Amino acid sequence: MVVFVLALAACSSGADDTTTTTSTTFPTATTAATTTLPAVTTTSSTTTTTSPYGGATLLTTVIQQELRILGYFHGEPDGILGPVTEEALKEFQTEAGITVDGDYGPETYIALADALEADEEFITTVQEDLMELKLYPGPADGDYGSGTVKGIEALQEQCDIDVDGRFTPQTHLCLEAEMDRL
Repeated sequence: MVVFVLALAACSSGADDTTTTTSTTFPTATTAATTTLPAVTTTSSTTTTTSPYGGATLLTTVIQQELRILGYFHGEPDGILGPVTEEALKEFQTEAGITVDGDYGPETYIALADALEADEEFITTVQEDLMELKLYPGPADGDYGSGTVKGIEALQEQCDIDVDGRFTPQTHLCLEAEMDRL
């Protein structure tokens, strides 16, 4: 089972909270259409003191998890886009041969999906989850081939998100939500 800790403890407290909503749109790699990541609401009693960049978001947590899987992010995912995350993004961007700016824009979005889909160990785990969800017949071999793409598309359809067969942050969130339902 893919287990990703959505460590949002840093963003929630019992005090009076401030709400931050984030919605991000990026193009998919296979079409000219855009994928809109869901609006994410997080709370933080110290939004301005927790991070000079703003409060934590679920999207940033997922990006940190994915960068960690690939060996670029070395801390605990906290959802805060700060200097550590920006440095991890820059290191990833450098090695991916894309624009190095520390931002998570369309070019990084596509390169990160490509890198995850090429990571055999990670994809094996995703395939095992898809098998458990009865969306992929197997085998769990780490190959992001047509069978895995069909399983991801079935997952995306089940979650009512854009169906493109790519393992994007939105798909990542969808997989986690579906695994939590089991």
